[in-house]
Amino acid sequence: MNDLLLYISVFVGAAIPVLEVWIAVPLGVIAGLPWFPSALAGFFGNLLSLLPIIYASEKVKLFMKRWRNKPETEQVAHDITDRKHVIMEKFGVPGLAFLGPFLIGIHAAGAFAIAMGANRKVVMFWFTLSLLVCSLLFGFLASLGITQIGEEKQLPFM
Repeated sequence: MNDLLLYISVFVGAAIPVLEVWIAVPLGVIAGLPWFPSALAGFFGNLLSLLPIIYASEKVKLFMKRWRNKPETEQVAHDITDRKHVIMEKFGVPGLAFLGPFLIGIHAAGAFAIAMGANRKVVMFWFTLSLLVCSLLFGFLASLGITQIGEEKQLPFM
């Protein structure tokens, strides 16, 4: 199969919220792509689909605030004991960025961070860093697994 088509498949697969980088990048490595370019293709695919969600989440938040016609200070004082605020206070944006891909997906985690009032630039920084680390980690681990299988070694229970 053409390598360009495989890179495009990893790019598009990583952009799909269900697959993300933790499935698309290892599949690209299993298909025969080198781990580093495959990880970069997955990173850019997922980042490209995350940007509109973060920007749209902020616009939706502002629209909802105007629609409800509540000042922000009143809303924060009322919702401070909500579970979502407890989660945001406990983990913060960095924790949400690194745990989000595994628990609820990075797209939902990004929208959640913006909805909780995090700064858009801070969210973009931490989520970009998280995507880069996860992409490289999953690509490297998939590469290690493929090399171990390729050396004709078997697992002890096989």
